Amino acid sequence: MRRRSLLASGGAVLLGGVMAFLLDEGRGEAAANSVLTPEAIFYEPDAPVLGNPKGALPIAEFFDYRCPYCRGMHPMLQRLVAANPDIRYVAKEWPVFGGPSVTAARVALAANFQGKFDAVNAALFKAHIVDTASVVDTAAQAGVDMKRLESDLKARASEMDSALGTAAMQAVALGLQDTPGFIIGPFLIPGALSEKNLATVVKNARAKLAKQKS
Repeated sequence: MRRRSLLASGGAVLLGGVMAFLLDEGRGEAAANSVLTPEAIFYEPDAPVLGNPKGALPIAEFFDYRCPYCRGMHPMLQRLVAANPDIRYVAKEWPVFGGPSVTAARVALAANFQGKFDAVNAALFKAHIVDTASVVDTAAQAGVDMKRLESDLKARASEMDSALGTAAMQAVALGLQDTPGFIIGPFLIPGALSEKNLATVVKNARAKLAKQKS
């Protein structure tokens, strides 16, 4: 799988690699796919939301807990969301590494039902995930009610299947080849970003959205 990172890119290269994703203007055949509407991407009911649920600037991230670029960007995203109360961050669990990644994604989604997604999400990015036991241990250390987690993993499996299935369909329809992938306002970013370039894209997204509304 391709592992292209923009972490070391300068601004000019970064902006050249950011593809305009003007949802309201369409993307040909893909635009007709209901999984690529703004509502489906930013307001999919089974996807966890962090930051301000009513934030004017939506950000969706497609990620895998075992992706090194995702792990590298997570602290940046935490700082970004904490410093910008207008951001609505939508977590798109896309466990492309399979195996333990799928287990981690399902555990994180199950933790969301008890309001522990943020804590488990952060813990999983820091942990060394190698098997189911390491995922479970990480969730327990993050303060999850393990009895309820076990119950939700079974009783609400269809909701987790929906979240994982929708994220995968969207990622494929968008042409993403690996993790991470972002939609920041009207822009699609297929790769990791430096903190400086992330801030630049956020600034440009705000300006573009404001222009669209004026």
